[in-house]
Amino acid sequence: MTEHLDTLAFNFFKLFAQYEYALKAMHFARSGSGGQAEPDWDKFSNEIGNLILGEANEEITGAINYLFEYPPRKQVICEGELSWQEVSNSERSPQILFSHIRRVRNNLYHGGKFNGRWFDPDRSEQLISKSLVVLRALKEKHAGLAEAIYGNHV
Repeated sequence: MTEHLDTLAFNFFKLFAQYEYALKAMHFARSGSGGQAEPDWDKFSNEIGNLILGEANEEITGAINYLFEYPPRKQVICEGELSWQEVSNSERSPQILFSHIRRVRNNLYHGGKFNGRWFDPDRSEQLISKSLVVLRALKEKHAGLAEAIYGNHV
C-alpha cells in the first residue's frame, strides 16, 4: 500500500504543479507579495472548473461527489497541539471543489498526511485518487488547459 500511495502522490503532485503553471500561463493569476505571480484558483474555478460539474461520466461524478461529501480535513493548531478540523460539506460549487483539491495538496505537501508513514492510508488514497480523476478529466475537457499544461500555451 505504501508504494502505491507514494506513486499516487507523485502523480498528483506532478499534475497539480502543471495546473499551477497552466493557470498562470492562461492569465488566471494575481500578483502576490513582492509582485510574485500566484495562480487564481477561484477565477479559474468559476470560468473553467465549472465545466466538470454536471459531468455524465460515472467515475468523474463519483470523484466529485466523494470530495464534496468527505472533504479533506484542515490541519489546525488547537491549544498548542496539531489536530484536524472537519470541513463543511454543505456547499457545492466549483470554488469549493477546487478548494478541497488544493487542501489535499496542502495536507500532503506540508506533511499533514505523511510523517515517515501514511496516516489513514485508505482515506488518503481516496482523496488523492478522486482529486486526480477531477484534474485529469478537466484537462481532457478543455483544450486550452491541456495545451497550457503541456507547455504549448503562450
